[in-house]
Amino acid sequence: MELLEAREERDAFEQDLLKKTGKVLLTLRGNYPGEDKNMPAVSFVVDTLRREVLQSFCVEEEITHLSKEGRIYFFLLLEEGEKAKRKAVQLEETHPLGRLVDLDVRDGEKIYSRRDLGLPDRSCYLCGEKAVYCVRSQKHIMEEVILYFEKQVKEYQLLENGNPPQHR
Repeated sequence: MELLEAREERDAFEQDLLKKTGKVLLTLRGNYPGEDKNMPAVSFVVDTLRREVLQSFCVEEEITHLSKEGRIYFFLLLEEGEKAKRKAVQLEETHPLGRLVDLDVRDGEKIYSRRDLGLPDRSCYLCGEKAVYCVRSQKHIMEEVILYFEKQVKEYQLLENGNPPQHR
């Protein structure tokens, strides 16, 4: 229940921010299963993608928030919503850790989706089906998804430190 309340608080905060500023808002948060999203691996992923957002987008202001959803970054952008969503999808699809985050784009009128851009829904980490179906049906056990998430982070950290990942 606390996670649902945190999501509702985030949504209200986003709506209030949009009303006050009239800007496009990009929200960055970890795409991690379960109730406890305040995990070191999630923080690492979100902080890593934060740096990418700051390099790729025209950011006017950045706000950091910590809740049951983990660390969240809110970026007020100086660019149009559809363009920002295209860039967000590009980052999610091409960065080695991009699948492990949600980059949501919205303005005072709408929340931009992949469908708005004529793009397919996100696929599941594990099986390639539509992610929303796997989440709703609880197709995979949570531990399996967590292991995938943590493996991706470890492999990225090894590559960043100049060590190739070890395959077993």
